[in-house]
Amino acid sequence: MRALISIFLLACWTNSAIATPTPLNIYLWEDTLSPKVINDWQETHETPLQLSHFDNDDERSLLMMKSIQLPFDIVVLDNVSANIYGNLGSFERISDLPNRAHNDNKWNQACGDYAVPYFWGTVGIAYRKDRIENPPTTWKEFVEPSEELKGRIGMINDTVESFLPLFYSLGLSPTTESREEIRQAYPALKTFSQQVLTFEYILSYIRSQENSDKLQLALAYSGDQYSLNRSFGRDAWEFVLPEGEIYIWLDCLAISSHSSNKKAAKAFLNYLSDPTIAAMNATDIKAATPNLSALKLMPDWYKNDASLFPSPEQLKNSYIDSMLSAENISLRTKIINQIVKNHEAQY
Repeated sequence: MRALISIFLLACWTNSAIATPTPLNIYLWEDTLSPKVINDWQETHETPLQLSHFDNDDERSLLMMKSIQLPFDIVVLDNVSANIYGNLGSFERISDLPNRAHNDNKWNQACGDYAVPYFWGTVGIAYRKDRIENPPTTWKEFVEPSEELKGRIGMINDTVESFLPLFYSLGLSPTTESREEIRQAYPALKTFSQQVLTFEYILSYIRSQENSDKLQLALAYSGDQYSLNRSFGRDAWEFVLPEGEIYIWLDCLAISSHSSNKKAAKAFLNYLSDPTIAAMNATDIKAATPNLSALKLMPDWYKNDASLFPSPEQLKNSYIDSMLSAENISLRTKIINQIVKNHEAQY
């Protein structure tokens, strides 16, 4: 009996010793982590990666509000949410990660002490360049489309971006706190929604809908055109920034304070901020990196891509995503939910 117990204990110890390490669970936008980077990490580190995807900021934020203990070790989120949830104790303080020093300081400051900058870019318009010869050059042209584009427009279900095209077309800030301005814009937003094909994020729509070819113009994030072209298998989509103020988005990487795999999570974020890895990731994904050291390693075609890097003149007239009041978010949420509900009933 003692011999059998010894054999059993030895088997348990052996199985434990060779057990696969707990994977890092990461919650991020689809198509924002290079397969090459994933493979390199898993070849050089013991911890495997397990990815889950969301397709709008509100979806991720709603999940966080419903459950403090998220089933993820690492979360990608906008700079505003990174600071809010970090200060509430949802994320680990990671301002001491060594490779964080490679990032432009303005992006480090924007993500705060509880996250590291990942990618940044602008909100603009993606369009089928094989179908549309003259894309919109202003937000007014986008919200008042030509007859042939009505019913072929994609939007985003979000408390800021859903309002952005119309607000800019009316000369309003997309983050206005004025209840009166938001209410006055509601009829115009309702009218515009009748020209919209979908409020589903463009990448999700293209990859999930049978009639995806009907979508020809959409509110999008810089770099989306490259993901769309990878899905299409050809160079069919292009991205354009309308005239006027540029709206800048910033994605940050944070580690859940409830993670049981914090050591590996910190190692992974430090790995992603290594200049060589950041350069590989950004050139594969084709998104703007905040990593200044990585930029020195990157090809000219990437650094000169105007769709990823607006000119200095354009950046002078830019606005980075900022926090809205709870009252403002509540009003916007009610409006966009009603708009989307009416739209779904129509379609």
